[in-house]
Amino acid sequence: MRTTIGLRRVAPLAWLLLLAGGCGSSDDAGVASEDASTVSGGGGDVPNQPGTGGGAGAAGVATSGSAGADHPGDAAGPTTGAGGGGGTNAPDGSVASVLAGPLKISSNPHYFQDANGRALVLAGSHTWNDLQDWGTGGAPQPFDFDAYTKFLVQHGHNFTLLWQVEPAKFCGLPTLDANNPDITSAPLPWARTGPGMATDGGLKFDLTKFDAAFFDRLRSRVTLLNNAGIWVGVYLFTGEFLSVYRCSGDGYPLSGANNINSIDAGGGDGAMSMTAPNSITNIQDAMADKMIDTLSDLPNVLWIVSEEAAANSFWWQGHMMSHIRTYEATKAHQHPVGLGAIGQDSQLYNTDADWVAPYAQISPSTSCGTGTPKCKVNLNDSDHSYFGMWTATAQQNRNYAWSNFTRGNQVAFMDPYTVYYPRQGRNLCTSPKNGICSGPDPRWNNFRDNLGYIVTYSRKLNLTAAQPSMTLCSTGYCLGQTPAIGAEMLVYAPSGGTFTVDLSHSTGRTMSYEWFDPATGKVVSMGSVPGGSNKQSFMTPAGVAGDSVLYIVDSAGHA
Repeated sequence: MRTTIGLRRVAPLAWLLLLAGGCGSSDDAGVASEDASTVSGGGGDVPNQPGTGGGAGAAGVATSGSAGADHPGDAAGPTTGAGGGGGTNAPDGSVASVLAGPLKISSNPHYFQDANGRALVLAGSHTWNDLQDWGTGGAPQPFDFDAYTKFLVQHGHNFTLLWQVEPAKFCGLPTLDANNPDITSAPLPWARTGPGMATDGGLKFDLTKFDAAFFDRLRSRVTLLNNAGIWVGVYLFTGEFLSVYRCSGDGYPLSGANNINSIDAGGGDGAMSMTAPNSITNIQDAMADKMIDTLSDLPNVLWIVSEEAAANSFWWQGHMMSHIRTYEATKAHQHPVGLGAIGQDSQLYNTDADWVAPYAQISPSTSCGTGTPKCKVNLNDSDHSYFGMWTATAQQNRNYAWSNFTRGNQVAFMDPYTVYYPRQGRNLCTSPKNGICSGPDPRWNNFRDNLGYIVTYSRKLNLTAAQPSMTLCSTGYCLGQTPAIGAEMLVYAPSGGTFTVDLSHSTGRTMSYEWFDPATGKVVSMGSVPGGSNKQSFMTPAGVAGDSVLYIVDSAGHA
């Protein structure tokens, strides 16, 4: 027996030490033990060997293990391989090095870069109740964030989002076929001091006082993610819940009946639709300042103003972005600021956001407009851009993730996790109580795993140089760079089959390749071909029933 690193990032040491207290072992965090095995291709069997960060891409694979099984974190597959830099983002493999400072936009505007100047892809799950507890019947159920962080690590994710729902209760969430429930959410940012009762039956809010439980929890959870090497987008607001799920008894703090400060945003979008500063933005600015004070020293933070706010909220969102940047300028760290799914995608690209979460199911290979920065880092979040994915097949869902990755985009999954959502079979998680389950639905494990596979393959690539192309491969989904020496390409074939790749830029070079099956999480074949042809044919190996991934790299390593 030997231990090989599978298609998962190696869990950071600090995180493994944390897990040693009872949350799991290093094997659970993505280290698979198996018999030494071989894969065929290129004229013989090639033994597995660990990726080194400098050798040919065909080296550094493990071929046993399974994805989406009882232990999805144990799936085996390619390590970082050629120039991949090892199992973490950092050259020295440490969380301290990876997260030494906030993300900044890379010289390749498709991506952020870390504190080491290395461009990276963000991919991972997020879920609604990961900051506030949710529950039906007025009984919010506790959320095990230690287990959730372990879950993200097991699936190889390097990104998540933390949600803040603004009403104390939101009404008619469409989780059921009929009689949709009202859900209570707690804690909220402001203290419930009274005097008097709010419309949800709790004490009225004092909007000049913050609830320490909310901000202590925010700090604790972002710190835990930081220790696990996971970047986190922090929502300041969630506009959809104000536009869609308000009701007369929701206890929304900025409605006049629910606070002692004579602040009244009305019953709908009044907290987002203003066109000039007012008493409401003063309250919101102070809350944003408190969130910045709570998290400003942590490097793993990205801000996002709101989720699916109303189309008439552009002034307000611009105000919030400007306010965040002005206040953060007084701090040691300045973090990226993003916008999520408002109006038309072209309007997002014309804002001053650093990053955006658009509506397009597959974003274009360029996302540029008139704002500053001109080009945006795109995060394709299934919450906005792939609604209804629970009615699609596993292969169609993988198409969404890999197609976006090869178009130069980040990918996020609106993971229902433990929120019971039986309508249309979206999330049949285990043992629901007050609408919250004791564990996630395993039907989503293959998709969760594929986000981790994307993170791993992204670490093979030199993303500072890699560009998406619809012409270098006949599938239309190709990400890579084409210097005369050191070329590399990752090709996605949504239906597998035979396709061609342009290797004319690599005349006289030997190009190593590996085939990866995203349905099983295994590298299934490796080999090499001579460079030079502008239509080098490749056939998906027998046994790969659907979509396939091909990674090609100069045998001497990428540039």
